[in-house]
Amino acid sequence: MSTERMSQAISRIPGRYYFAIFVLASATLSYQILITRCFSVMLYYHFAFAAISLAMLGLTRGAMEVYNHPVRYATEQVGVEFARHASWFALSAVGTMIAFLCVPLVVPEQYVRLALAITTVAFVRPFTESGVCITLLLTRLPHRGGWLYAADLAGAALGCLGVILLLLVVDPVSATLGIGAFAAGAGWIVARNCADMRSLRISGAVALTLAVAATLHTGLEVSGKGHLGVFWAKGVAQTGTLFERWNTYSRVRVTALGETAPFGWGLTDTAKTTIDQNHLDIDADAATVITRYDGDLGKLAYLKDDVINAAYLVRPPADVAVVGVGGGRDILSGLVFGARHIRGIEINPAIFEVLTDKFADFSGHLDRQPGVSLVNAEARSYINHSSERYDLVQISLIDTWAATAAGGLTLTENRLYTVEAWDDFYRALNPGGLLSVSRWYDPDDHRGEFYRLVSIAASALQRRGVSAAELSHHVVALNVGNIITVITSPDAFTDTQWQAARARLLAQGFKILLGPDVAFDAVTSTLLSGKADAAFLASLPENIAASTDDNPFFFYTARFGKLASMPSWTLTNNSEAVTMTLLLIVLALCACGYYIFIPFVRLARRMPLSVLTPPVAYFCAIGMGFMLIEISQMQRLMVFLGHPVYGLAVVLFTILLFGGIGSATVGAHEPRSGAVVARVLALLTTLVAAGLLTPLLATWARSEATDIRILWSVLLLAPPAFFMGMMFPLGLSIWRRHADLLPFFWSVNGITSMFASVLGMALSIEFGIARTYALGACCYVVCALLIALSRQANRMSAERPVEAPVHQDKAADAAGPVASPQPL
Repeated sequence: MSTERMSQAISRIPGRYYFAIFVLASATLSYQILITRCFSVMLYYHFAFAAISLAMLGLTRGAMEVYNHPVRYATEQVGVEFARHASWFALSAVGTMIAFLCVPLVVPEQYVRLALAITTVAFVRPFTESGVCITLLLTRLPHRGGWLYAADLAGAALGCLGVILLLLVVDPVSATLGIGAFAAGAGWIVARNCADMRSLRISGAVALTLAVAATLHTGLEVSGKGHLGVFWAKGVAQTGTLFERWNTYSRVRVTALGETAPFGWGLTDTAKTTIDQNHLDIDADAATVITRYDGDLGKLAYLKDDVINAAYLVRPPADVAVVGVGGGRDILSGLVFGARHIRGIEINPAIFEVLTDKFADFSGHLDRQPGVSLVNAEARSYINHSSERYDLVQISLIDTWAATAAGGLTLTENRLYTVEAWDDFYRALNPGGLLSVSRWYDPDDHRGEFYRLVSIAASALQRRGVSAAELSHHVVALNVGNIITVITSPDAFTDTQWQAARARLLAQGFKILLGPDVAFDAVTSTLLSGKADAAFLASLPENIAASTDDNPFFFYTARFGKLASMPSWTLTNNSEAVTMTLLLIVLALCACGYYIFIPFVRLARRMPLSVLTPPVAYFCAIGMGFMLIEISQMQRLMVFLGHPVYGLAVVLFTILLFGGIGSATVGAHEPRSGAVVARVLALLTTLVAAGLLTPLLATWARSEATDIRILWSVLLLAPPAFFMGMMFPLGLSIWRRHADLLPFFWSVNGITSMFASVLGMALSIEFGIARTYALGACCYVVCALLIALSRQANRMSAERPVEAPVHQDKAADAAGPVASPQPL
């Protein structure tokens, strides 16, 4: 095509298509985040990880729908079909969400879990509709370089920011209705210039109806009147709600308990009085209580019997930091034991709102008590940039089991249980200060978390200069019931200190499992001797190696290879999470076989492998590479940034936005060899630099203010994201001659992204985040090699002498399948 004709083709893409793909991409990602949250609340947090897979599967199905029906989705039908499928996306997104929420109301209780699990599959449908829309615009319009893909990525970037703000002001159902209205509105804008008035009227009606419904439902929710919501979660009817608040990483709910026996985690004695309490839960799973406090500490004396407060008897502290305020129970414990200053650090703004506003009168305005101050922040981030020092840092059973919107296995609490985290906490201690961490424990069935705490303590203490021979003089472990508290200090317990503390602990009824003169078993003895090498750790039935910032998965002690042989009733939620990941890997492989291998085999019968293989492998590699890089950087920088919401607001937003900017730099013409080489080399260079600099930055800038850490993160992420964004439109430019195969290439990219999303998590758990990142970078090396091979093949083909013409019918037979492949 001449330059003039190419320019005319480019000019035929109206601006409304850029706006439409921007809006639809934004709606799609926002909707994915919403169902991630709903899965985490109603089912379990590991089901939320399936939301990513369902989304990618649906987008792939949509791409294959376009590929298999080239006549229906021809270029002249793009506007009409986009409007139709955008309306179906809106209706199916709303319908599926409402059906998911209402299933427990119509299904017998014993079948609810099964019914919900089946209903989750229905969420593929709205993403399929979205996939058709996006594929139409990316592959059926005249080639405009990377501008459409840039609008797609920029829309997704806005979606990840928009849903954060949306969940601060409305409930998930209202948000879903609003998202549907915007998507249908994008279809209406596209249909305005089409001759099909029916599509225009339907799109407008859907958009207007959903917008009115969103407004009315938001009004009902704000006024406290009945509205659609979560009626059932994790086997429990959600009735009696006094307060509910959603955000991108949890749903916080408060219900009344009334005058009941005082709540305790590991009480040595049963209190003989009652006290007024409210129940606070996170994602209908992790829970605590809000205790009514009227200023009379005598009513709270039972807190001295709880093993989570044992550190107060080891070395009585004056200055205390409570990590994870929850319902305020640990703040009250500090007051009961007479701490002079108590700093409560709570990451969840909804819980912070509960204590300081909604239930402040009930809980006694803890933030106004003498010596008490509460801050809404992530603990490591706050401690790293604060000059405060403490005699005790207390972490009591911090586990939300709430999947953040950044990823189903991305738990807020992951960053607290790592060697680097404990090193941060140790640096915040006064001389003689203590770090107290309480976890679940069962001497017969659940020792893994206890062993891992000891392993982390041994590694962190040795980093602080404690010799292997002295480790046992720095660690104390106490047990009551199913709770164990591990107390460590960078300063050794002297014999005099320990004997006095031992007497107080035994007098309180706490069982001592570890101490300077107390050994528990061979495993803990080896861990505290400094002799727990890789061979020893590999010989154990569970993975108890110290979790690190590169492998922060504290809760996953089950080994992958043994999960299949474990009886289902012995699996914990965390083991089930890993099992779910492995199951998703298998399903993703099957999906890859169905959407890549089978079509590839059929196409290979009609076109040379040397022509077909490079583009298919290329789009597989960029699908894998982009997702592996995204997941690994999100995991690493969320620890550095200090808040799970930053995984969306900074990491994902930056990658998508700068990826879109990079995509826009790819022109409509096939780039010259020198330009391609320059782009690929720049990509590989920035990927290597970012991989090497990320851990260094996390250490060097960890004490900087949040805004500075955000700035550094953006500067770290932007260059590789910029060049990664070029690779998809670059591939379209290079292989544009296979015009009818472009939807297939887009589906290949989508389904391998699905596979990479689950594979990346499994690899991070087993081998660490850094290696997962390295694998993602290697995928882009494969892309570079495929580009080089393809260009070499094109040069060799151009240099061949022209053969004699063949019979016209035979030439058509030879060329036909390549130009117009049969539906698969």
